[in-house]
Amino acid sequence: MSEDCVFCREVIGRRNASIICENELAIAFMDHAPVEEGHMLVIPKKHFRDIFSVEEESYIAVHRMARELAPLVMKVTEADGMNIGQNNGACANQIVFHYHLHIIPRFCERKVSWDRRKVSTDELEKFAFLLREEIRKTPGTLKLTS
Repeated sequence: MSEDCVFCREVIGRRNASIICENELAIAFMDHAPVEEGHMLVIPKKHFRDIFSVEEESYIAVHRMARELAPLVMKVTEADGMNIGQNNGACANQIVFHYHLHIIPRFCERKVSWDRRKVSTDELEKFAFLLREEIRKTPGTLKLTS
């Protein structure tokens, strides 16, 4: 855990985020500045700066969680497609230096844009609630937060 890292401090430490689910190694939460409704992040609970430093166990946990969340996000948002990816280094647009994976639903009728939107906590919580309800109905390994 790094006190200098906003994800370590606010998401993992203070749980100051719209958290979707978690396990011992990873946690998923809504991006507070999404490019589309339903944009979320999956991060390891242990601090790693980027893909070059993340340990294999944490890397696998993050990607497994993303793989399970992706079809649920598609269902809840009624998206036509999805971007799943991550950035490494400032010139690659990495803003928070804690390894993280973006899950971004996409829609055919909308032009793909990387512009970030400002949304309310209520809007993030609304989507988080819908996704947690979908997790409850779907067999799998995803664990809901308390």
